[in-house]
Amino acid sequence: MKKIFLALALISPFTFHHSPCFAQDGPSESVLVRGSYRPVIDSSEKIFFPTDITDTAPATPHSFIYSITPTRLHALYEPARIRAARIKGEPTTKLYNNYLRLGMGNYWSPLADFYWSSTRDPKKTYGVRFNHRSSWGSISSDDPAENYGKNHFGLTGITLFGKYIVKDILQLSSDINYEHDHNLYYGFTDNTLQARMGLTRDDVSVSDYRAKYNILTGHFGIRNMELDANKLGYSLDLRLSDLWASWNQNEFNLNLSGDIHYGFNLGNRYKGVAYLRAEWDGYIRSFSPEGAMPLGYLLAVPTDTEKHHLNIVKVNPYADFMLNGLHFHTGFTAGWDAFTDDPEGTLFRFFPDVVVSKHLFEGSLVLSLGATGGINANNLNSIRQINPYVGPNAEQRATRHYDFTGHARWTISKKLEANAEVGYSLLQDDLTFMLDPNYSLGNVFMPLYFDNNRFTIGGDIAFVNDEILTLRLGGHYYHYSNLEGSVFLPPLTAAYYRPDWDLLASADVNYEDKWLFHLEGQLLGKTQADNGDELPMRYGINAEVEYRHNRALSFFLRMDNLAFQRYFYWANYPSQKGLFILGLTYTIPHK
Repeated sequence: MKKIFLALALISPFTFHHSPCFAQDGPSESVLVRGSYRPVIDSSEKIFFPTDITDTAPATPHSFIYSITPTRLHALYEPARIRAARIKGEPTTKLYNNYLRLGMGNYWSPLADFYWSSTRDPKKTYGVRFNHRSSWGSISSDDPAENYGKNHFGLTGITLFGKYIVKDILQLSSDINYEHDHNLYYGFTDNTLQARMGLTRDDVSVSDYRAKYNILTGHFGIRNMELDANKLGYSLDLRLSDLWASWNQNEFNLNLSGDIHYGFNLGNRYKGVAYLRAEWDGYIRSFSPEGAMPLGYLLAVPTDTEKHHLNIVKVNPYADFMLNGLHFHTGFTAGWDAFTDDPEGTLFRFFPDVVVSKHLFEGSLVLSLGATGGINANNLNSIRQINPYVGPNAEQRATRHYDFTGHARWTISKKLEANAEVGYSLLQDDLTFMLDPNYSLGNVFMPLYFDNNRFTIGGDIAFVNDEILTLRLGGHYYHYSNLEGSVFLPPLTAAYYRPDWDLLASADVNYEDKWLFHLEGQLLGKTQADNGDELPMRYGINAEVEYRHNRALSFFLRMDNLAFQRYFYWANYPSQKGLFILGLTYTIPHK
């Protein structure tokens, strides 16, 4: 029996603060043939299951995540089989199964990223990932009205992972992850501290306004890799996580999801797959501050322990198939929301799950229309990653959304592609934030849930010249209407902390695979803060240069916020100005 070993050199660079992932080397394949014979690749269908790559870059402080709901496109085109071809045996090639990246930047900002995995085994894969990113600088000024002091933050994580394939049809996977994050509620000046609390910096300790988060996650999955017609396949995933944080916050999550799928023939040319997916997302949340709250808390510290049980259940039957030249993804989602504290109790909703697409002009133009929806839990872990300055015991609700989208992708030439999209969404309990009036310093936020209708239009165009030059330009416009907030709060005048437009332009140059250059410009429109202030338009220029000395050693310089703008993503929280980090990457080759 001829054996083909597939090995992946996985490189996952660490994301720099406010920067995208630059210079990421993709996975590579190596083919090793052993034995004395005339190697021939027979005509057969190839199923490739790559190792999962988990993005280890955590959410960074100062950034607000917003996006339109993505549209799923299902390509069911089945290419013609390639005739058998003879290949020439090659010697064993070097594999790069490890990765070490180290760097140091201004504001005392160290960076460390390490990855190691097993090699050359068609049945199993295992390894470890470690990353660290922190900053120990300050936003200082001789003027007490501009001195914000220390704005430290740190992100550290380690993951052990493994995967094993049984009899080429059953895949077992597991991983264990620990993550520690911390940040400061630094959004107050010396003048604010003196005027509202009668204190100076020397009177308070950093621990009085520092938030720490620890989360331990374990995952186990089993997946049947059967996708042939008239055969049944299945998958099951179990995920357990426990988050404990400052001021005795705790959140335990059990997520159980799975599906059963069945391939079927649709005439003589096409095939389809029918799915039945189900998910249970359950939480146990508790809060017991025991006499302490963040600096500036105005009320009596709670003494009783709060405990809540929150659950979301979703069932999603659908089918993917082709009919008369159209690609259909058709189904629905039934959702039970026992996560949101609502006077009606458990909320039951039906959501559409339909996407229809059409390939025109030999596939150069793809048009799609979709109507989808669902329920998403705004749990403690997700809320604090969106806004790291949210206070303890943040209110948690689930967002229910109905999304209607249209998308067009036009492949103008082999080097030029354009995308355009339009969307309209109906959102219930959409998440944004406002300053918590129970804190005197105006530096702690609370979740604000509101209903709204959102219209989005946008697009992008990309030019790629043989991987030597890549140019991209894109943007979006957002319009919010029918804003309805909580009855306990003043009427909303805007969708707080949501820009009404964004624009991104980038250029990448690869010079002889030796020098890599990246340049990026970003523009974000004005946003309305809940305190009545208008946060001005934000613009940023980021760049990176990497020199590859050889396949094992390279050096890089990252430069973020080259416009040296002191911008605000959140009211009273100015960002750092120009950020620079210098470092190297190194791998040890193995045969």
